[in-house]
Amino acid sequence: MVQVLQHVSPSQQKAQYEDEGYLVFPELLDPAELATLRAALAEVLREADGLTESNDKFSVVRSDDGARHVVRRIFNPIAHHQAFHDLVFNPKIVDVVENLLGPDIQLHHTKLNLKPPSKDARFEWHQDYPFFPHTNFDLLAVMIMLDDSTEENGCLKIIPGSHTWGPRNHLFARDGAFSSQLEDRSVLEDSSRWKTVPVPAGGMELHHCNMLHSSGPNRGTQPRSAIVIQYRAADNLQLSGNTGHFGNGLQIRGSNPYRVRMIAGTFRLPGQISDPLQRDG
Repeated sequence: MVQVLQHVSPSQQKAQYEDEGYLVFPELLDPAELATLRAALAEVLREADGLTESNDKFSVVRSDDGARHVVRRIFNPIAHHQAFHDLVFNPKIVDVVENLLGPDIQLHHTKLNLKPPSKDARFEWHQDYPFFPHTNFDLLAVMIMLDDSTEENGCLKIIPGSHTWGPRNHLFARDGAFSSQLEDRSVLEDSSRWKTVPVPAGGMELHHCNMLHSSGPNRGTQPRSAIVIQYRAADNLQLSGNTGHFGNGLQIRGSNPYRVRMIAGTFRLPGQISDPLQRDG
């Protein structure tokens, strides 16, 4: 059973995040806020009509029947519509993030995953941190659901507590987390530890940068859209991976301390990902 923390104290939220590595808020946005984001998505997607190849704005793939091309990701959505830009500053989100990362918060990147229907398309088990290593682990992903995220349409799967295992080596693929895999898959053998995380439209899921997560194919009939916002503590500097995302380093709250906090360790760098657009989890 996935725990939800809509009406618990910040201290309880932080305790679960530190212990389990994730939080779920099923009713974060109100209907008007959700409608604004859905309208923004529809507006941006009109620019992809007739697109048959990916570019610096859209990642497109052929539909299962091969009859058309569909958008699977919008890169840097905050650059393409004011509603998405405003969302990263939404206090409902940032208040939760501040409780976990501290008062000085920066943006790392944003993306909008549409997850079109498919019999096979999935995200393999992975962590986010290895795709863009930083000097410490105060780095997390926020997912805001624009559609209901269900088991049928390929909602998130996680291994609660796996963030405490530290970064794992990955076999990086050109298309980033779409195909990259863990080098040592033995950590996945105990499927009783896996949890599915369904979240309704307007809800939020967030997880630690070292959380092992994946998702199955969308076996429904409509895309399952979610915007992903990666936040970091302002004293957490990126070491490798793509730094060219729109808004990378944008100060969301607080100030830049102009110092760096480092954690000891040896981590593999994601140099094998040849396409900089795909260098994110």
